[in-house]
Amino acid sequence: MKMLNKNNIYFIGGSPCCGKSTIAEMICKQYGYQYYKADNHLLDYVKIGSEQGDEWLKYVSEMSPDQLWLREPEILNKEEITTYERLFAYFIEDINKFDNNIPVIAEGAAFLPHLIQKIGIDKSHYICIIPTKEFQINQYSKREWVNDYLSNCSDKEKAFHNWQERDTLFAKSAYNSTKELGYTTLTVDGNRTIDENYRYVLNVFGII
Repeated sequence: MKMLNKNNIYFIGGSPCCGKSTIAEMICKQYGYQYYKADNHLLDYVKIGSEQGDEWLKYVSEMSPDQLWLREPEILNKEEITTYERLFAYFIEDINKFDNNIPVIAEGAAFLPHLIQKIGIDKSHYICIIPTKEFQINQYSKREWVNDYLSNCSDKEKAFHNWQERDTLFAKSAYNSTKELGYTTLTVDGNRTIDENYRYVLNVFGII
């Protein structure tokens, strides 16, 4: 898979609700880097892939809220990973359009360690950030859009539970894969400030 200058791109992957976006935005603001947020493009590429004949993405795009969330978390986790694998090429194609002379911070749960390893990203250019389960649930509970997002589920309580269990499984999978491949992980539990986590990421990337 062709990519822009690998020395000029840094990936932040990991599970939701751990500060990935905040840290990416802080780096871009302080250092003038370009920012690519995979989540901003996810639904568009699910639709495009479906229209282009990808049967998996078509299956995902046609799910009702109950079909999506009222199933076993283990199944939800496997499907989430498969979806990111199908979308990865779209994200890399986007990143290739950036100015090659200015570093890029690419951030999102979609940047799974095994996909990053396949395109030859150096260990100093990727970090996987994951929250503890308690921190994750606490952060989700503060997000006002969550209730609206689950409003069409017939059992919102069960849907939320399955969602949190899926993300916990996703975090565990991402952590294990990251360690196996020799990349760096950062676990967020609320005991360190966002500034401390920010400096940790800067050190991993060799920016400071």
